Amino acid sequence: MDIPFSGMAFYHPEERACDFHFFIAAQETDKHRELLWGSEEFAIPTFLYQRHDGQFDWITKQKDRSPGLSFRISRDWNQFVLYEDHTKTNGERAFHEFGSLFSYAVLNHHAYVLHGVVMEYNGMGILVLASAGTGKTTHTRMWRDHKNALILNGDRCLCRKKDGVWYAYGMPWSGSSGEYINRRVPISCIVCLNRGLQNTVQPLSIFYGTISLMQRIFAPVWPGELQNQAFSYCEELASEIPVLDFYCRPDLESVEVLAQAIQSLGEKNA
Repeated sequence: MDIPFSGMAFYHPEERACDFHFFIAAQETDKHRELLWGSEEFAIPTFLYQRHDGQFDWITKQKDRSPGLSFRISRDWNQFVLYEDHTKTNGERAFHEFGSLFSYAVLNHHAYVLHGVVMEYNGMGILVLASAGTGKTTHTRMWRDHKNALILNGDRCLCRKKDGVWYAYGMPWSGSSGEYINRRVPISCIVCLNRGLQNTVQPLSIFYGTISLMQRIFAPVWPGELQNQAFSYCEELASEIPVLDFYCRPDLESVEVLAQAIQSLGEKNA
């Protein structure tokens, strides 16, 4: 199995403490496992089973419904074993599928992943969240090109609270953006980007900020503790970090309007 280039950007050859372990090994099947979630109707049929010993099996099929990938996951979501790969992609498909599993696993470590861009500007971490096709890439690249902002990830925001501080991290899975840096930055604000006829910014209340984060989180769709943690973190982050509702046009004025709003937040908190 080859590690894709994006993964190598986060690779450390020296041995160090880690939260997760990934292996490739044969595993025994369990015919009596319980289906928790999944469907043949998905573009990539995906299923999550729980085994009698409490571990999980994450199974995918290919678009033609032939066998795809099989992962064995420990009960605490800290250990992953790839035991079947029929995709003939030399590990690339497995690597990207693990990105989805990683988004769920970090929930046990006071962390979660949002759909959006992680941007660093003047030492501030700015998360720009939006649905696909809204214009978050266009807007943040204007920050990069005209404000010398740094894009840590162009599609996914890994957020984690450590020692009372919320940080955003780069990660090797970045959608189609191709933008990723192995770096972290303290989160200063969160921007919910929408298309608009004018460039306007308004702060969101904790309630509406929480709802906005819930709409962008990579959370399990099956009920359980991981899902509960995901939604709890949304409320926690929205209560501690300012969330802005931003309607904008795809022009440079939008960058200046948002920059002024973020500067005003810093002045209020000074």
